[in-house]
Amino acid sequence: MAKVIRAFRDRTQNLKRYDVGDDYPEDNKERVAYLVKEGFLAPPEPPAEKPKKRKKGADVDGDPDT
Repeated sequence: MAKVIRAFRDRTQNLKRYDVGDDYPEDNKERVAYLVKEGFLAPPEPPAEKPKKRKKGADVDGDPDT
């Protein structure tokens, strides 16, 4: 979700009002890019990478000790 940094009414969503601090859905990437360029939205943050899960009993390189 992109954060609103300047209040506006979205003409593509029935003039829905977005206030500062609201989350704007990222369904339409082109629309989000336009609103970022115009100064209404903060650039969306990329999703955080989750740490990979290791199998029980596996060491650092992933091979189980035998």
